[in-house]
Amino acid sequence: MELVKFDGIELAVDRFGACQDEVVLLIAGGGQSMDWWTPDFCRTLSGHGFQVIRYDHRDTGRSTASSPGHPRYTGEDLVTDPLRILDQLGIACAHLIGLSMGGGIAQVIAVRFPERVRTLTLMESSPAGGDPGHLPPPTAEVQSTFAADPPNIDWCDRAAVVDHRVNVERSYAGTSGFDVRRTREIAATEVDRTTDMESSMTNHFLVASGPDVDPAAIAAPTLVIHSTADPLFPAAHGRALAEMIPHCDILMLEGTGHEAPPPSQWSTVIPRLLTHLRQPTGPVGSVGDVPSSDSSWLDDIHRGYDIDAESYAREVEGLLEGSPHLRASLRVFAELIGEDTGERVADVGCGTGYVTGYLNDLGVNAFGIDISPEMLKIARHDHPSCHFEIGTMTQLSAEDAQLAGIVAFWSIVHVPDSAMPDVMTEFRRVLRSGGLLLVGFHVGDGAEHTSRGYSGRAVSFDSFLRHPNTVGQWMRDAGFTVISELALRPADPSPGALLLARADSQPSAACAGPASSPENVHE
Repeated sequence: MELVKFDGIELAVDRFGACQDEVVLLIAGGGQSMDWWTPDFCRTLSGHGFQVIRYDHRDTGRSTASSPGHPRYTGEDLVTDPLRILDQLGIACAHLIGLSMGGGIAQVIAVRFPERVRTLTLMESSPAGGDPGHLPPPTAEVQSTFAADPPNIDWCDRAAVVDHRVNVERSYAGTSGFDVRRTREIAATEVDRTTDMESSMTNHFLVASGPDVDPAAIAAPTLVIHSTADPLFPAAHGRALAEMIPHCDILMLEGTGHEAPPPSQWSTVIPRLLTHLRQPTGPVGSVGDVPSSDSSWLDDIHRGYDIDAESYAREVEGLLEGSPHLRASLRVFAELIGEDTGERVADVGCGTGYVTGYLNDLGVNAFGIDISPEMLKIARHDHPSCHFEIGTMTQLSAEDAQLAGIVAFWSIVHVPDSAMPDVMTEFRRVLRSGGLLLVGFHVGDGAEHTSRGYSGRAVSFDSFLRHPNTVGQWMRDAGFTVISELALRPADPSPGALLLARADSQPSAACAGPASSPENVHE
């Protein structure tokens, strides 16, 4: 814990992780200290390679306190405080995660100071301006707390203040229940750390709000996380916010309240959040800046398949059962890997997991990787005994030479030519020597743009057609030897192909001489 000091103000700051890592700055809600960003949440994020910073707003925790009912600051001050913290710590830009009022603060920073924001995550927040249309008010229970007379609290009675803090949080609970024990633990920590709890629970709501901004002006990649049962900002607020922001995804949490995601939701929230934070994009002029065009196809695929997941699942249902040649190719792959060896195989771009499941039925220790959380939700439901994880083929989580095989069953079709060499190099990196790579793709020239998914809803992504010799050359350049080629429906309007390759002993050897001729098999 440390104090950041400026203009006679002290803000308490807590940091997790290594100083050289990219920074995630957590901005709490109104009347909340940093304690509501729990240490276990912060450590979970920092354990994945981020420096996580949380801080006490003015009048909360160990930060400078005004007297109750007389805040000596404005909403504008609450907006600039996060920037003053970054300045004092020598940090040019950060990933901002804001909850409720913190989400409003983060929106203003993203619009007014875009160069300071790598990505934006808005939890249980509402549009900070613009024209979102009519949005529903808080529930009657929450509104009743606004209208009620202030409680007669002895602010010197620790137990009474903790009870009051718990009861306030109870008003904001969702339909999935209220964790009294966890809330009481956080409340007790906050009460013990806070200079003046009466000021903490009063003053933020007396200051004028910060400046309005139009969320449509936000340029940073944004993730909205919102509950279906938020009693303060009902679900329509989160959906409106996501619709207004140009480069925005949304994750709806079933039944939680107006709160930071509880531990019961972390298995859903953390992978999605990490994928969002790891986007290879950054604000103009920042260290490590990568032009957004380099990764925009990943954003398009992520968004498109999240939108179309259920309809896509219906479309591919029974696909393997109806294609003996696809099943045969997977059986050959499984036989070469060796049944029941325990060596891991990644189904990259696994979608709804039907290939992952089939490989496991063949005795292969296969797990699925996909960029779309909605697709993985279906995969986990349909194949509960299989392991699935969020990820992209451009940055696999496996260590070097860790895998015995990779299957990319038509998942490379959305990868632009400019990214294919790097994808193949990443495949080679995680495969052991002699490991197998099975890649399926559409055959032809050019690209096809999809603007409507199977559901009829608007999506936007490209599918690239390639010839086997082109894909094979990318494989050879990355350190593979192509050992077989299967042509699917070569006389049809939509032909396909499968290439099976083996990782060379030395990845660089692929560039040393002519590649061996693959075995050609035609359907």
